Amino acid sequence: MVLTLSHLKMLATRHRVHAEAIGVAAFAFIAFTVLGIAARHRLATAQLERTRASSVAAEVSDFRNGFRSSQPGGESLPSSAVDAFAIAAPRDTRVSLAQQVASSAESAGLTGVRVMFATPDSAAPPVRPELFSATVAVADYTIVIEGAGSFAAVLSLVNELPASVALERLIAVRDKSGSHYRLTLAVFEPGGPTQHG
Repeated sequence: MVLTLSHLKMLATRHRVHAEAIGVAAFAFIAFTVLGIAARHRLATAQLERTRASSVAAEVSDFRNGFRSSQPGGESLPSSAVDAFAIAAPRDTRVSLAQQVASSAESAGLTGVRVMFATPDSAAPPVRPELFSATVAVADYTIVIEGAGSFAAVLSLVNELPASVALERLIAVRDKSGSHYRLTLAVFEPGGPTQHG
């Protein structure tokens, strides 16, 4: 039996209550389906944000658990030329200084550590230490460290950096594989005209 438009109109008028009920039910089904999809999308977004927040909270907790405060009276100001050497690294020791920084980065928990030398960028130079026994200058090169890991590991690395370098810039990028960091370190070297070579 083929239903024509006139037959449908006749059935709709004869069974008007049923037709209205079916229409209301179809509208309710469509509305609840759309609302359910929107709610599921909002729930997925909220769960993603909660996961990110708990990840950051875990990194902060790891850093707090691993933090070592300095002991009172355990540090003293440099007062001799030997101490001044620890604050200013001669140019011919830059490779060993870079190796020391790379080792500290790996010990702090960063992975895939890469260290390279670069020219200073447009950032303001760090404040030079003032010593009585020697002059200190900011070197015309920087040490750049790249690695992946937690922010707590980066903070531990910064806490363990040798006195002859200063953090100049920190860039952090987060993607699906995790957090990646790029630290630019200014280097202090002994002052004087004969430091190039």
